[in-house]
Amino acid sequence: MKKLICVTSVLMLALLGLSVCHADSMIPNLVGTWIVKSEGGVLLKGKESGPKTLHSGPFSTLNAEAVVTRQQGRIFHGDIKSDRAAKNFIGAIGHDNKTLYYADEDGFLEGRLINENTMEIVYRHVNPIDTVVAVGLWTRKK
Repeated sequence: MKKLICVTSVLMLALLGLSVCHADSMIPNLVGTWIVKSEGGVLLKGKESGPKTLHSGPFSTLNAEAVVTRQQGRIFHGDIKSDRAAKNFIGAIGHDNKTLYYADEDGFLEGRLINENTMEIVYRHVNPIDTVVAVGLWTRKK
């Protein structure tokens, strides 16, 4: 009986190991150019938005371009720019291969991959100059 339990345990661990390896091989490649369209809002603490704030005004539509310049495993780097500003970001892909987390020079983004060419995002930042929240889509440029 002990032998059967031991063999079963080893097989379960082997299958678990294969599942983890299989998930890692499915990490999406985000390198490339993404078209950013989002709706957001800005709360000003002074007379104007900060120099790194992409959105402007109490209700704002953002059209921007993000470029994921490099990726190693689940970690990626890139930059985003609009007519107002540009900034760098770093990000991570969750172990479900769908969830995204990113930090830029003054804020954070959480998102979800809808498919290999589309992600939905929620962005937030709070700094001494302004506060921003935005929701949008990133679509891979072909």
